[in-house]
Amino acid sequence: MAKQALSVFLLSVALVWFMSSCGSADPEYSFTYQNPVDQLEFRDTHILWGDSTFYAVGTSAPFWEGQSPGVKLYRSPDLLNWEFVDLLIDAEELPDDVWYKDRFWAPELHRINNRYFLTFNCQNSGGGHYYEPDMYHHHACGLAVADHIEGPYTVKTHDEPLTPFPSNDLTLFTDKDGKVYAFFNDGWTDIHHIYVAELDTVNYVLKTEPVKLISQEPGTWDGGGIEGAFVITHEDTYYMFYSSWTRGYAVGYATADNVYGPWTKYENNPLFGAFSEDGTNYLFREGEIIADPASPYITVGHNQVFTGPDGRYWTSFHGYVEGKAEPATIIDPIWFENGRIKTDAPTYTEQETRILPEILERFPGLIQN
Repeated sequence: MAKQALSVFLLSVALVWFMSSCGSADPEYSFTYQNPVDQLEFRDTHILWGDSTFYAVGTSAPFWEGQSPGVKLYRSPDLLNWEFVDLLIDAEELPDDVWYKDRFWAPELHRINNRYFLTFNCQNSGGGHYYEPDMYHHHACGLAVADHIEGPYTVKTHDEPLTPFPSNDLTLFTDKDGKVYAFFNDGWTDIHHIYVAELDTVNYVLKTEPVKLISQEPGTWDGGGIEGAFVITHEDTYYMFYSSWTRGYAVGYATADNVYGPWTKYENNPLFGAFSEDGTNYLFREGEIIADPASPYITVGHNQVFTGPDGRYWTSFHGYVEGKAEPATIIDPIWFENGRIKTDAPTYTEQETRILPEILERFPGLIQN
């Protein structure tokens, strides 16, 4: 009788454990999206995590002629529905004699030492063309800093640019030892280059002279010019993305063992891209050209990287589609196989991925009704 009672007791305990285990298991949720994200009509879109919200900045229209509005900030609970927050830098409020008055290009937001660093690239041309040799100030890179992601931001390079020569597409990278590096390109020379210099995050100046890392190579996919650097690490390897407009627009990358290199360009560049010729749309896929009549993309490029709903690296970039004058934002995962970056970008059909519980806890808005 005692054995039977013990068996019943153990069975009851097992049943309670089973039920409690099932009840405490995290339900699985999926994130569904379809590119392009039309609500972000940016070029060079950069997405950053907030406390419970995603934020985005990018190059705002007008892109080539006329007065740029400044740096616009958007936020979203779910990466899909975006609302305008504020102008982090309002061009209309700037004095006429500052060097960073118009042509605000490729801004980014980086959290460094619990502060937010806003990078921007600008000039003062009196509302004229994007770049002219005889203009009043050359196009260069600047920094603004805030204690909160939504600002207010204080420009720390008010009197003169961060960079010592005409430059563009400033991005920041924090290395594993805590040192912060500024990557940027020149873009106004016969041969374009990407440079790096260590950044003084207290005095907001470059601590070292810029070091040349990679250059465009005539006759190759990046022969037209290079720009838009962005750096990440994976298993002790440094990966530097960059873009070129040689044929349409496309993204490639180079690898190194440290920020100063030497950097080796991926042999199957470009990683992804798009162009249109003779009425047909084409995609670049790891160096291959694929005719894709269903693709809406004419060009895609200038990417950045953030952590997505599934915990993987995701990339954000802009694309132009047929029939629309303004660009749109594209988001897609990237991953690594044997040290190589893989991606299905740029996708244009419905995509679905699992949301990690720890990310859902931080971003509950990712659950779609």
